[in-house]
Amino acid sequence: MKENIESFFTLWAIILFLNQVFLFHACFSPACLLAALPHTGLIAFFFFRAGNKKDTKIPEKQKPPVEPPPSPPQSAFRAEFEKILSQTIVLEPETKPVETDFFKQKGDSYERFIGKKFEEKGDLVIYNGLIKGYEDQGVDIVCISTASKTINLIQCKNWTKMRMTLELLQEVYQKLEDYNFDCLSFSVETINQHQKSYPDVYSTLLKTRNNLPQFTIRKTLYLASEKVVDLEIGRYLTMISPTIFRYKDMKIVMKSE
Repeated sequence: MKENIESFFTLWAIILFLNQVFLFHACFSPACLLAALPHTGLIAFFFFRAGNKKDTKIPEKQKPPVEPPPSPPQSAFRAEFEKILSQTIVLEPETKPVETDFFKQKGDSYERFIGKKFEEKGDLVIYNGLIKGYEDQGVDIVCISTASKTINLIQCKNWTKMRMTLELLQEVYQKLEDYNFDCLSFSVETINQHQKSYPDVYSTLLKTRNNLPQFTIRKTLYLASEKVVDLEIGRYLTMISPTIFRYKDMKIVMKSE
């Protein structure tokens, strides 16, 4: 019994060595060896069982001394080895599925919806959130109106479950307050990817920059639902209309898609 076990593991070691040399380009790293153990063990068991099949009918006392089977020619062994290996199940490397950022898409959709409302008014709309993604510094949309000489910095929240607490409201306000808008930091081509109908983007940006002291900077938070507003912040808000409130100098508008 002990000799059979030793013979099996010796055969397994030989097959494992040949497997790594001929099929895995002499890869003997722990990861390569670990990956090769299942199928080389199966092949070793196949050869071991085939070599000892005839001996099983011989009584224990009449068995001749166990002699190691002659090594087959290298080419014949490799052909048989590849034949058996082709019949085994080879597991493909696990690939991580591409995850769709549902919440990002939901937010982008709401930003486009709000931006279109300002486009219809004739404003130049810069979709900062769509252009810069998570690096938008808390400003999703910048709307420039040369008629009223206003620059509206807008944050959009298309929330349904998350609550707008006082802490989050203060965070939104501070990001809008700290945002340093540079008219010429956006290329005309990038802006036109999202608003194609505006007649002269560069001229508007240049005029805005040259006359920036004459423009009024406004801050606006758009919420897709009034249900997400925490009741605790009610005493910090001033009601303008049933769907419009004011926090400090920031307007809060409840507008669903």
